[in-house]
Amino acid sequence: MDPIANMFSQIHNAYSSEKKILMIPFSNLRMAILAIMKKNQFITGFNEMKSDNMKKIQIELNSSRLNFRRLSRPGRRFYSTSREIPRPRGEKGLVIISTSSGMMNGEEARQKGLGGEVIAEIARE
Repeated sequence: MDPIANMFSQIHNAYSSEKKILMIPFSNLRMAILAIMKKNQFITGFNEMKSDNMKKIQIELNSSRLNFRRLSRPGRRFYSTSREIPRPRGEKGLVIISTSSGMMNGEEARQKGLGGEVIAEIARE
Protein backbone atom coordinates (compact mmCIF):
# COMPACT_ATOMS: atom_id res chain seq x y z
CA MET A 1 0.00 0.00 0.00
CA ASP A 2 1.05 3.55 -0.65
CA PRO A 3 2.13 5.11 2.70
CA ILE A 4 1.46 8.70 1.58
CA ALA A 5 -2.05 7.91 0.35
CA ASN A 6 -2.62 6.03 3.60
CA MET A 7 -1.59 9.13 5.60
CA PHE A 8 -3.96 11.30 3.56
CA SER A 9 -6.80 8.82 4.16
CA GLN A 10 -6.14 8.80 7.89
CA ILE A 11 -6.16 12.61 8.03
CA HIS A 12 -9.37 12.77 5.98
CA ASN A 13 -11.05 10.18 8.24
CA ALA A 14 -9.93 12.06 11.37
CA TYR A 15 -11.53 15.25 10.00
CA SER A 16 -14.72 13.30 9.25
CA SER A 17 -14.92 11.96 12.80
CA GLU A 18 -14.03 15.43 14.19
CA LYS A 19 -10.86 14.34 15.97
CA LYS A 20 -8.34 16.98 16.99
CA ILE A 21 -5.27 14.70 17.34
CA LEU A 22 -4.12 11.87 15.08
CA MET A 23 -1.23 9.41 15.49
CA ILE A 24 0.46 7.94 12.40
CA PRO A 25 3.66 5.89 11.88
CA PHE A 26 6.87 7.90 11.48
CA SER A 27 8.75 8.49 8.23
CA ASN A 28 10.93 11.35 7.03
CA LEU A 29 8.80 11.76 3.89
CA ARG A 30 5.64 12.17 5.97
CA MET A 31 7.42 14.69 8.22
CA ALA A 32 8.43 16.76 5.17
CA ILE A 33 4.86 16.75 3.80
CA LEU A 34 3.45 17.70 7.21
CA ALA A 35 5.97 20.56 7.51
CA ILE A 36 4.68 22.00 4.23
CA MET A 37 1.08 21.53 5.39
CA LYS A 38 1.82 23.33 8.68
CA LYS A 39 3.65 26.16 6.92
CA ASN A 40 0.57 26.73 4.75
CA GLN A 41 -1.80 26.38 7.75
CA PHE A 42 -3.54 23.17 6.64
CA ILE A 43 -2.77 21.63 10.05
CA THR A 44 -2.10 23.23 13.44
CA GLY A 45 1.06 21.30 14.26
CA PHE A 46 2.85 17.96 14.50
CA ASN A 47 5.36 16.30 16.82
CA GLU A 48 7.61 13.28 16.63
CA MET A 49 6.86 10.91 19.51
CA LYS A 50 8.25 7.61 20.71
CA SER A 51 5.84 5.05 22.16
CA ASP A 52 6.28 1.31 22.64
CA ASN A 53 9.77 1.47 21.05
CA MET A 54 8.25 2.86 17.85
CA LYS A 55 8.42 6.37 16.46
CA LYS A 56 5.10 8.00 15.66
CA ILE A 57 3.91 11.37 14.49
CA GLN A 58 1.21 13.19 16.43
CA ILE A 59 -0.76 15.55 14.18
CA GLU A 60 -2.86 18.39 15.58
CA LEU A 61 -5.71 19.09 13.18
CA ASN A 62 -7.52 22.38 12.75
CA SER A 63 -11.21 22.78 12.02
CA SER A 64 -11.10 23.16 8.22
CA ARG A 65 -11.67 19.96 6.21
CA LEU A 66 -9.24 19.04 3.47
CA ASN A 67 -9.46 17.28 0.11
CA PHE A 68 -6.43 15.26 -0.99
CA ARG A 69 -5.58 14.15 -4.50
CA ARG A 70 -2.56 11.88 -4.88
CA LEU A 71 -0.96 12.69 -8.25
CA SER A 72 2.15 10.49 -8.26
CA ARG A 73 1.53 6.90 -7.17
CA PRO A 74 3.87 3.91 -6.85
CA GLY A 75 2.37 2.38 -10.01
CA ARG A 76 2.38 5.63 -12.00
CA ARG A 77 4.93 8.29 -11.14
CA PHE A 78 4.19 11.86 -12.24
CA TYR A 79 7.13 14.17 -12.92
CA SER A 80 7.01 17.77 -14.05
CA THR A 81 9.39 20.50 -15.17
CA SER A 82 9.29 23.86 -13.42
CA ARG A 83 7.17 25.34 -16.23
CA GLU A 84 4.65 22.49 -16.21
CA ILE A 85 3.97 22.20 -12.47
CA PRO A 86 0.18 21.98 -12.14
CA ARG A 87 -1.64 24.75 -10.37
CA PRO A 88 -4.04 23.80 -7.58
CA ARG A 89 -7.72 23.63 -8.51
CA GLY A 90 -8.94 25.96 -5.77
CA GLU A 91 -7.45 29.31 -4.92
CA LYS A 92 -6.66 28.05 -1.41
CA GLY A 93 -5.04 24.87 -2.68
CA LEU A 94 -1.49 23.62 -2.62
CA VAL A 95 0.61 21.30 -4.78
CA ILE A 96 3.43 19.39 -3.05
CA ILE A 97 6.47 18.54 -5.17
CA SER A 98 9.64 16.61 -4.37
CA THR A 99 12.63 18.39 -5.95
CA SER A 100 16.39 17.95 -5.85
CA SER A 101 16.41 20.63 -3.11
CA GLY A 102 13.82 18.82 -0.96
CA MET A 103 10.06 18.94 -0.59
CA MET A 104 8.33 22.22 -1.35
CA ASN A 105 5.05 23.58 -2.59
CA GLY A 106 4.48 24.19 -6.29
CA GLU A 107 4.87 27.97 -6.11
CA GLU A 108 8.27 27.77 -4.40
CA ALA A 109 9.48 25.21 -6.96
CA ARG A 110 8.24 27.37 -9.84
CA GLN A 111 10.03 30.46 -8.44
CA LYS A 112 13.29 28.54 -7.96
CA GLY A 113 13.03 26.92 -11.41
CA LEU A 114 12.96 23.38 -10.04
CA GLY A 115 10.95 20.44 -11.30
CA GLY A 116 10.47 17.01 -9.81
CA GLU A 117 7.93 14.44 -8.72
CA VAL A 118 4.49 15.93 -8.10
CA ILE A 119 3.34 14.19 -4.92
CA ALA A 120 -0.15 15.52 -4.23
CA GLU A 121 -2.65 18.34 -4.37
CA ILE A 122 -4.33 19.55 -1.18
CA ALA A 123 -7.32 21.91 -1.05
CA ARG A 124 -9.72 23.15 1.58
CA GLU A 125 -13.38 22.18 1.23
